[in-house]
Amino acid sequence: MTTIYIPSSDMGFNLNFTVKNADGSAFNLTGYTIKLKVWRAGQPGLLLLNGSCGIDNATAGTCHYTITATDFTSVGTFKAELELTKTGIIESTKTFGIEVMESG
Repeated sequence: MTTIYIPSSDMGFNLNFTVKNADGSAFNLTGYTIKLKVWRAGQPGLLLLNGSCGIDNATAGTCHYTITATDFTSVGTFKAELELTKTGIIESTKTFGIEVMESG
């Protein structure tokens, strides 16, 4: 995944994701719950966001997170990953960047 750019304090829109296997094929999300985990770069032990994602098409690996009013209020550089949980299994995607920009 590449860096996602978000204007500060924007809300109500979806961040859309497609989860893939190492070979580039769609990861089957059937039976999984998904969380978007976000932390400030350099502070991985302090989660700023641990929000639930909705699955759009499990077999195609697509899901989304809907941004709320309190999610991205601070300008800065953040790191994120999707945590996929199923009975007895916890997997995480590769870490990706989120850049929250000033909004006028």
